Parts: sequence; C-alpha cells; structure tokens
Amino acid sequence: MTAQQLFDELKNGKVKKVIIDGDYSAEIDDQCALVYCLGSEKIDVIGVNAAAFYEYPVAVDTEEVMIRSYKEIERVYDYIGLTGDELPYFEGARSQITNNPDHGPSDSPAARNIIKAAHESDERVYVIVTGPCTNVVSAYLLDPSIKDNIVVVWVGGLALENEHAFETHHEWNICADVEAAKILLREDIPLVFLPCEPHGTADIHMPFRDFGLIKGDNRGAEFFRWILPSKEVDEEKYKTKMKVMCDLAGPASVIDPSMMRISIIKAPIVEDGPKYVLDPNGREILYGIYPDSDRITADALRCIEKFVNR
Repeated sequence: MTAQQLFDELKNGKVKKVIIDGDYSAEIDDQCALVYCLGSEKIDVIGVNAAAFYEYPVAVDTEEVMIRSYKEIERVYDYIGLTGDELPYFEGARSQITNNPDHGPSDSPAARNIIKAAHESDERVYVIVTGPCTNVVSAYLLDPSIKDNIVVVWVGGLALENEHAFETHHEWNICADVEAAKILLREDIPLVFLPCEPHGTADIHMPFRDFGLIKGDNRGAEFFRWILPSKEVDEEKYKTKMKVMCDLAGPASVIDPSMMRISIIKAPIVEDGPKYVLDPNGREILYGIYPDSDRITADALRCIEKFVNR
C-alpha cells in the first residue's frame, strides 16, 4: 500500500474498523478518545488495548503502569455501561522493546489481538495508538505479514516543524519506547503520523468547562462532565483552565481527515537521544499537523454525548 493509496482510503468516507490502544492511566484525553471512537458513525471499534506511559525524567515500571491503564479501561466501561463481552479489551506490553534482549517484541494479549484481527478481518484494521507504540510494533515483529492489513495511526513524537525535533528532546509517547518508535517509522508499516507539541496534536485544546456541555442523566454523562475532569482540576480551575486534548487527533484523522492538514512526507529516522534525522530516501508516510481544534473537540463532545446516552 502506497502512501497515496492510504491517503485515498483515509478520505473515502467509509466506516473504518479500529483497535484503539492507549495509556489510559496518564491523562484524561485517552478516555475521551476511546468514547469519541465509540460514538462516531465513521468508526467500528473492534478492540481496546492498554499501554504504559512515560513521564520525563522519571522512567516508570512498564508492567505496573500498563496494569493501571487496564484497570482504567475497566473503570470507564463500568461508567458507560459497556462489558468486555460486548467489546473486548486487552493487557498490553509489560516491557519496552527498548529494554528487551536484541530489541525483540513484547508479547502480550494486546499484540496477539492485533495479529488476530489483521488476519481475520475482511477490511483493513486501523490501530489508533494514543500512547507508546509498543503493542502494535510488537505485533508486527511477531508477524510482519500483518502490515498488509493494518494501518497505524500514532499520536507521538515532535512535529518536524519544531527545531528541537533535531536535537535531543523528550516527548512522552516516543520516550516511552524509543526503539519501538524507530521501528515504526523505519519499517514498511502503513502509517499516519500525528506528532505532538506545538503545530501538532497539542494544538487541540478546550476549556475544562466544555465537559459540562455533555447532556444526560446517567452515570456515563456524569463521568465525562465532572468525574473524569476532576482527576486533573478542582472546581475553580474547571471554570477557567484549558485542557490540551492531544489524543483526540487519532480518531479525528480517521473520522474526517479534513480536520487537520495531512500530507505525504518522507519518514524521519529516529536516533538515540531521541532526535530526528531527515532521510531523503526514506519511505513515504502520512503526516498530520495543524488540527482544527474547535471542529475536533466539538465532534468529540457530540460523539461522547451520543454514546453515553445510547
């Protein structure tokens, strides 16, 4: 699949099968991205994966944090009235590829489910990754043939427009597993690359008080109106503070790619540091920057409200 073919498929308006893979124990935008997918008419969610997060300069215990993400999926399911029988969810990697012998795969139920879905689906499976890319890269290392039936949509790394991208820099999702990021950008895996920080997904933001716009007299609506935001703000800050919602870019790029500027570029090489090096002979990938924050957050809130009131 060429980058142009992927671009054409992304824009065709058809419903896409999606596995969403996130570090749900980090911030609150992963939970919103999950239910954004569930409520969208353009996405058919077929699985949910748990991943660990990383916070510079503190390296976390990958296994312990992944389990926290898994338990957060269970908590969200409880509030929105969803069960694992209706939509299966899976534990992810217990170690970084970076820390594995010879940088081998981190086998996990999440990786195995990606492989299973890729082989069993009669349509391409979009793996939306809102945290480190360990699970999907491990799936590829375990079975490289899945590249013929998956697309990875990864929220991570810095925008190439950022001069610091070519110096040593720290961005959560790339630093959570640098070797996984190297492989994802290097290998012939269909990729929609959605960098973080200014110019990229960090341009998606909304006032915390906008969570209060979600209507509904049920536990799911109350969860998104206040219980989830209260993880990060008190009542006073809820009224005044803005929230960066990077992870909404993943679903938005699949739902309606016109909500950001997507182009075909040569994939950068990731070197230790980590930092980028441009490769004029590199493979072509899709690259999404300058997201339309107002359109994306409004669509996400609409989809979340729709799902919790289903």
